[in-house]
Amino acid sequence: MAVKININTARVEVKVMNAWKNGLEKLSSEILNDCNQYAKFDSGALILSSYIHSRLDEGKLIWKTPYARRQYWEIQTAYKTVNPNATWKWCEEAKRRHVDRWQKQAQRLLEMNL
Repeated sequence: MAVKININTARVEVKVMNAWKNGLEKLSSEILNDCNQYAKFDSGALILSSYIHSRLDEGKLIWKTPYARRQYWEIQTAYKTVNPNATWKWCEEAKRRHVDRWQKQAQRLLEMNL
């Protein structure tokens, strides 16, 4: 006996995209907090800017100060008195240390929302 299976790929795609959207803000928030563990800290404005300007529901993490780009890409030194974990390219450092946990969290969020 033959079995015929029809898969509505458009419907599956919509369901997966909705599940992803439902979990993206939570995942983005977790990643932002992890990145800020390694962000440079002087007055606190850099880290504060990430909470103000990031669009977590879109998965966009944004540090928006006049000096943020330069601090991230160019200046390789960081004051470690306030934040001993501070480094340039702080998101890359967070990714290096936490990407496995982020991937597991993303998988869990998809599974919960499907």
